[in-house]
Amino acid sequence: MKLLHMADLHLGKTVNGMNFIEDQRHVLAQVLELMEKEPVDGLLLAGDIYDRSIPPAEAVTLFDWFLTGTAELMVPVFLAAGNHDSGERLEFGQKLFGQQNIYVEGTLREEFPAIRLEDEYGPVCLHLLPYFKPAEARALFPEDEIRTHEDAMRSVLARHPVDRTERNVLVTHQFVTGTEPVTQSDSELLLSVGGTEQISYTVFEDYDYTALGHIHGPQKAGRETVRYSGSLLKYSFSEEFHKKSVTLVELKEKGSITVTVYPLKPRHDMRRIKGKLEDLLDPQVVEAADCEDYISAVLTDEEELADPMEKLRASYPNIMELNLEKRQRSGGDEVYADVREKTPLELGESFLELTCGEAEEKRMEFLKKLLEEGGLNI
Repeated sequence: MKLLHMADLHLGKTVNGMNFIEDQRHVLAQVLELMEKEPVDGLLLAGDIYDRSIPPAEAVTLFDWFLTGTAELMVPVFLAAGNHDSGERLEFGQKLFGQQNIYVEGTLREEFPAIRLEDEYGPVCLHLLPYFKPAEARALFPEDEIRTHEDAMRSVLARHPVDRTERNVLVTHQFVTGTEPVTQSDSELLLSVGGTEQISYTVFEDYDYTALGHIHGPQKAGRETVRYSGSLLKYSFSEEFHKKSVTLVELKEKGSITVTVYPLKPRHDMRRIKGKLEDLLDPQVVEAADCEDYISAVLTDEEELADPMEKLRASYPNIMELNLEKRQRSGGDEVYADVREKTPLELGESFLELTCGEAEEKRMEFLKKLLEEGGLNI
């Protein structure tokens, strides 16, 4: 049995004010094309379908278009809501969708479903568990001592018996960690403090494969069969070096699982550039890479620049961010200021050098007087 695992679509997301709806359509079209070329028995959607609980109309229209495409390919869909989704809204038409082999679980219940499929090796049970917080589990199971997300997950799974002689696949959206640190990015929303949101991968020992959402970098959590598929697109510059993909899981007889990663090609990549304005605008530099990429630029020029953003936009039309790297001079060499090692007077001198070009004697005397009147140790 072949199952395609994807998560964290974040349909309707904007990044630095840029609407990503066409970028999302571009990669979703690749997913449909992949499923047409590589027929699968099911599509696992592990949450964060939308970027916010009340998605814009264009995001809902895009998801409708995608589900229509999966139905035309006769691919069943197994969806568990994420923390960005409104579970109640996703469950609209749940019974009707189920009749069309689109299975949606949006909210935590005392019992969550297991859908049975069959292949030449026997049954495969697909378990759909949406994102939930410890408070939701405490409300259902007040007799349990539930403080962390892991406590909550253990309580929920303890009431969901699994036949371990059969093949079982869990689709869920949580922050699951392994023996090595999970690679995170700026675009993920982790709400807890002190590690209380983390769930050990060992909780899912009853499942042959656990399809995770929540973390945007594709990776395993503890073992190869507990995996994040990652987001479909880069949603922050901290994801610059991510290789976005979808994950194909092939289950044969019990204990035989193959995982294959299929890369996705974005409409526009997201990358950083750094240097002097003149160098970044050099035609050879611009032509060496795709100038249509989403760009975060850091300028290292010392002198004041007139309209650097507009000049960069002329060569990089999708530039999103511009930062100026400020330095100070010391003995003709450029060094980064370390404010922790400077006295208030030295800091003032550095400020005058940065803003005025030099710290004139009259200004320094006036600054020294102000600091002494303020009772600061200069």
